[in-house]
Amino acid sequence: MEQELPMQRSSSKLYETLLWLYPASYRRAHREELLQNFEDLERDAGSSVVLWTFIASDLISSLSTEYMEYVKKHRWAQFALGIFAVLVLLYAWQFATLQKAHSTFDNYAAFRGCEQITSHTDTQGTCTLASGQSIKMVQVGGRWYLDGDLPTCIGNVCF
Repeated sequence: MEQELPMQRSSSKLYETLLWLYPASYRRAHREELLQNFEDLERDAGSSVVLWTFIASDLISSLSTEYMEYVKKHRWAQFALGIFAVLVLLYAWQFATLQKAHSTFDNYAAFRGCEQITSHTDTQGTCTLASGQSIKMVQVGGRWYLDGDLPTCIGNVCF
């Protein structure tokens, strides 16, 4: 009987850990078969790079298939996936809106609801809102903000 090398044992442990990514019902039904297939592949693979490239490709393919089957069978998962999709779309819309708003003085003034621009330079400006309140806007890192509501910057990166 061939003795397992320590590296093979750690690869098998890693693969066994990756199996937790599968739905529990699939894992229960196929765990032993998957582990045996992995050991066979590991033994026959020419290199660990080839082995793990194949494993990564197979995991992506089979996980997506198994989770699509899972979602088809479970209404709550369909609902959760729908909610997640809506949240992603709302985030993308919000991100795009803020990117556009901060990009130019005129966009930022419109975003803030300015009725009239009272002054404007390359790096700052003021405007009057419908309520009569005057606000000052400044440019930081190529983006426009309210004065006093500036981002935190570390070097050239601002948050």
